[in-house]
Amino acid sequence: MVDVILIVIVIVSLMLAFAIGANDETFSSVVGVKRLTVRTAVFLGAGIAIIGGFFLSKNVGETLRNNISPDLPMQDDPVLISIYVAMSISLILASVFGLPISSTEALVGAILGISFAQGYKVEWGWSGMGRVLTTWVISPILGFTISFLLMKLVRYILKNTVRSLRQHETANSVFGVFLLLMVVWTGLSRAGNDINNAIAPIVPLFTATGRVGAADYWYSRIPLLIGGAGLGLGLIIIGWKVLKTLGNEVVELTPESAFVTEGSAALVVFTAVILGIPVSGTMVLVSSFLGAGMGMNKPINFKTIRMVVLFVLLTPLISGIIAVACYHGIRWLF
Repeated sequence: MVDVILIVIVIVSLMLAFAIGANDETFSSVVGVKRLTVRTAVFLGAGIAIIGGFFLSKNVGETLRNNISPDLPMQDDPVLISIYVAMSISLILASVFGLPISSTEALVGAILGISFAQGYKVEWGWSGMGRVLTTWVISPILGFTISFLLMKLVRYILKNTVRSLRQHETANSVFGVFLLLMVVWTGLSRAGNDINNAIAPIVPLFTATGRVGAADYWYSRIPLLIGGAGLGLGLIIIGWKVLKTLGNEVVELTPESAFVTEGSAALVVFTAVILGIPVSGTMVLVSSFLGAGMGMNKPINFKTIRMVVLFVLLTPLISGIIAVACYHGIRWLF
């Protein structure tokens, strides 16, 4: 029976890696400015996901899992499997509709759902949900504000320095190159972090194997390679819809506005990581798209924005309901 549970955990971990890849919007800005086609972006993103997952094997510190509901037994197999299944279904569902959502939101919803259903205490103070909810509100506002102001600054500089069509084309080329370099770096970093979260339960299966030297090193990184492949496949099979939504349907991007969007989102997320504050990279990126669009006075597709916001609000609820249903089903089976 133990072997069956371990197999289930491996499959669920791979499914979550696939779901995260399916909802990966990192390359959306590059698609939006047509520096890469959607097809090229998803295959390049898949390769970067595998590389990032394989080599960026840094340790994951204390996470939201331990702070929201301290008494919830996360190591209990039914709880762990239920949370991962709920996250996977929520992410894949949003990806099918081409809408970006946050895996953090899905995680929080799943934890809250099981905690409420089983009567576990939820920490509503600053160390738990209070911190999460605050950052969910503040981080998109910061992303929007920084992107808006930075876009105004870039437009002012270009207006006063670019005098000819050739200079304009040169500026676009420069912004395009830096944009591509930035999203590659972001993709590697996010892949490493996301895959670590997805494969956490199966990592112990490939450690303490008795192997020595290089054999043990490479064997212990098999979960990272598997997770990267799962994330890459999710991006290729379903993720193109999310790239098209953010890249083409929210606001018309230019190389400079795409660079501003990625730069603003990176600044907010990087600062939050340094300070140890949990934020949603997806929410920050979407708000940065809006800020850049308004900063260059481009029309915004608010129909798409309303759909994104709706899924943002529904994701924790959907994930929580699925987690509770899965939990009771798994407890009944095992």
